[in-house]
Amino acid sequence: MADTLPNPASDNTTRFEAAPDPDGTLIPIPSEAPQGKAIRDDAQISVSARQDNGYYVTIYNGPPDPPSDVNDFINDLLTEAGMKAIEDALLDGAPAVLGFLASAAGVLASVLTTSPLLNEQLFRGVMDDGTNVTYVVLTPKN
Repeated sequence: MADTLPNPASDNTTRFEAAPDPDGTLIPIPSEAPQGKAIRDDAQISVSARQDNGYYVTIYNGPPDPPSDVNDFINDLLTEAGMKAIEDALLDGAPAVLGFLASAAGVLASVLTTSPLLNEQLFRGVMDDGTNVTYVVLTPKN
């Protein structure tokens, strides 16, 4: 599901994360994603370097110090192949997003059996200058 996040200048953006050096652009982080689901103050947030399609942001919206396999999964999402898969899923619509999410969850469930299963949600935002920001929000299943 690709949703549009709030305007970065709105009250729904409470903090910013810097893109990697040398860029350093401040990327808006929504206070809720999806709407009604608060982003934790201690959420682990990673921002990619700017790509042709803008920035990619992963938000691990779970307890601090996630298991190492979750960190590995987050790092995989920020690789070029991971960003391409996210972009393809957003462009192809809901069935592809569900397929992408199911495959990611399947990998976590089968290969990393000690890791928590994650709910993954994809969102797209646009900064004031027109730069796209794609957010992947990862939340542990209870």
